[in-house]
Amino acid sequence: MKLKAVLLGILTAGALTAGEVSVAAAANTTYAFDEIKAEFAKLYPQTTLNVSLGASGALSTQIKNGAPFDIFMAADMKFADDLHKEGFATAPAKTYAKGKVAMFSVRGVDLSKGLEILKDPSVKTISIANPKTAPYGTASVQAFQKARVYDEIKGKIVEAKSIGEALSQALKASDVGFIAASAMYAPKMAKDGCNGKPCKEGENFVLVGTDLYEPIAQGMVVLNRAKDNAEAKAFYDFILSDKGRAIFAKYGYEF
Repeated sequence: MKLKAVLLGILTAGALTAGEVSVAAAANTTYAFDEIKAEFAKLYPQTTLNVSLGASGALSTQIKNGAPFDIFMAADMKFADDLHKEGFATAPAKTYAKGKVAMFSVRGVDLSKGLEILKDPSVKTISIANPKTAPYGTASVQAFQKARVYDEIKGKIVEAKSIGEALSQALKASDVGFIAASAMYAPKMAKDGCNGKPCKEGENFVLVGTDLYEPIAQGMVVLNRAKDNAEAKAFYDFILSDKGRAIFAKYGYEF
């Protein structure tokens, strides 16, 4: 009996320390997550971190339909706060980073001309994330409208499911893509992501003026499923810590 009690104690201790955290994260965070996982693992080596990446609107819908996530890292505050208002999260959203939009091309488009170049006949296709589900897509449309080019270019716009797919389309087929600036700081893109060469600012991408779109303050919430999950709280705190923010800063985010 004593041996059984000892074994039960060992198993119970193991269950408490070998936890699991499921994160639903906006696609723009893709490029930072390898480093986030590595640094979090140093602090919590026995915790398994599962990350699902996608458009914020689509992930929000999945959560409302019962998807088993613990943390939601949206591409804006609204999607995260709405989950709290509708009773799916334990507290209002907190901003974990502020994103930027970049105009990107590997087709030799003269990006120095700014958004005006989109009206050029040589630019036939423009990829953006779906503005209904992806805040970076919304920001792209806002930039077109404020720059007064939208009416002339709307027939060229191709909507991708997520900001990650917008980048993929721009690499494979589209003349120009409006993407998360964070992608340009990813090791692969910085090394040989543009036709086998490093992606260069001014040549392959330029940042879209932040005065042309509403700030992309990205919000995070702990979902009800994880209200008693110590590992989920630890991950939440890590993302908001100086170490977490330092990682996002490396990928072009602001605070």
